[in-house]
Amino acid sequence: MDAIKKALGNAPVFVVSYLIFMLPTYFLPYLGSNSAIVGALGAAAGVGVNPATWFHLAAMLVLCFLCWVRGANIGKGWLLIFPILAVVFDFVPGFSSIPLVPTVMHLLAIILGVTGTAAAAPR
Repeated sequence: MDAIKKALGNAPVFVVSYLIFMLPTYFLPYLGSNSAIVGALGAAAGVGVNPATWFHLAAMLVLCFLCWVRGANIGKGWLLIFPILAVVFDFVPGFSSIPLVPTVMHLLAIILGVTGTAAAAPR
């Protein structure tokens, strides 16, 4: 965990990591990953949840983890709220039809995550 915390103390590492896991959240919805209709049809057909949904959710959870660690590292614990709101606006029916909100949340997480510096080690 210390190695991850140290790596995310470097702003470029945080940005690149965030972008790598953010990109799938823009492509997977084309496969129905955040569609309540596709999920309901899969459940009704007995095949279960769309596999793309699990990849989408996993990518979002990694983004939450990155912001959690980065926020703790730079003294901005509230940084985690932005990917959480992106999850809500990606997966909750009704909210998922509002365009650009997840994009704004991702941009805020990146910008505010980069503006801080790593906290000094406690003595």
